[in-house]
This record gives sequence, structure tokens and C-alpha cells, in this order.
Amino acid sequence: MDMRENAMRVELSPALLGRLPEMEVEGLLALDLQTADLPMAALALAEEADTEALLQRWKALYRELPGDKKARCSLEYLVKAAQKDKLRSILPLVDLYNQASLLSLAPFGGEDIDKLGAKLVLDLARGDETFLPLGRTEIERPQPGEAAWLNGEGEVVCRCLNWLESDRFKLTEASRNVVFVSERPDAGFPSGAPGMDWLARQLAPHAGSLIRFRLHAAAPAFAR
Repeated sequence: MDMRENAMRVELSPALLGRLPEMEVEGLLALDLQTADLPMAALALAEEADTEALLQRWKALYRELPGDKKARCSLEYLVKAAQKDKLRSILPLVDLYNQASLLSLAPFGGEDIDKLGAKLVLDLARGDETFLPLGRTEIERPQPGEAAWLNGEGEVVCRCLNWLESDRFKLTEASRNVVFVSERPDAGFPSGAPGMDWLARQLAPHAGSLIRFRLHAAAPAFAR
């Protein structure tokens, strides 16, 4: 593979770190994926997992941050679906990162690099950025000050940290180059590192290359 292909920069903006100074992001680039024979994810929550206090902590964080009042951590949706035995398969890449989320009790997301372009930044939205919600056709706008993932053109990739995904950058069966991220707002939340390491092991036989990275205040950017 030409190393100039799939150039990617992932970063935490100074504005975001000003609001959430302890933010850490675990990340993984999975390049040249062959997805036809990806393993099936178990899609299950560990029986001993104690999630109530954690989900309440996420709710408290979302109340403190600007954003839609309906916003919830993606982990909450997964945990509640697992508890009701209503977890459903979406597609192999999504199922795998959802299982990684359940394993580490941290939110996970995945974006198609070839649709995304060369940059992904966790920033505070101005409020005039465009956003196409998953499965919809009408453009929306984030709220000013909302913590959101943006691409290089300033388009919203995911609203309210990990709440609502853009339809434009979602993973599909055709996705071959993917960036995965998992946010940890502070040390009171579980790290996504165990789940990201597990995900890398699952993808290793099916990827041309895998690159792990971690972002935090002392190292706010990763580039390749």
C-alpha cells in the first residue's frame, strides 16, 4: 500500500480541551480491510457488569454540556438493549465495535475514512455546521458549544460526543479504510483501551495495516 494513501489526522481541539481538559480518546486506524469474512461479534453484556452508576455519570455529563436535551451516550443504548435481549446485528464492522464498547463499557464509533477525508477533530461546534442525521434526508445544525466530531470541512460527523451519527460517513459493507474512536471524558469513566485492543485483534487477520493511537491534553493530535 502506498503510505501516502489514506492520510489521516485525528485531534482534540484547544477549545474542546478547554471545556473537557481530561478528555482522552483511544483510536484505531484499520486500513485495506477485507470484510467478506469478518468474525461475528457476540453482542453481549458481561453478566457482572455494573452499569447503573456509570450511565448516571454519562447523563450528568450530557446535562452539563450544550446540546440536544435528547442526547444520550451511545453506550446507554447498547447497555439497555443488551439488558432487554434486544441487541441486533447491523453489519460486521459495526457489530464488532459495538461489542468492543460493551466489553470496555466505553462508547465507540467508527467512520469511513474514504468518505471522511483526511481529518477528524473533536471540537466545540459553532452552531452553523451542517449535519445529516443517520437515516434522514434533512440537514440539521448542532448547538453552539456542543462537543462534536467534525471533518476537515467543518461538517458534523457525530453530534454530542458519540450520540448521533452522520449518514454521510457511516460504515457500510463497502468500507475498506476505517477510523475507530472511543472517548473517556475523565478518569471517572472506563477507558476504551481494552475494547480497542480487542477490536484490533479481531481485525488483524483482515487488515492490511492497523495503527493504534491515543489522544489527550499532552498529545492532542495523531497523524499518518
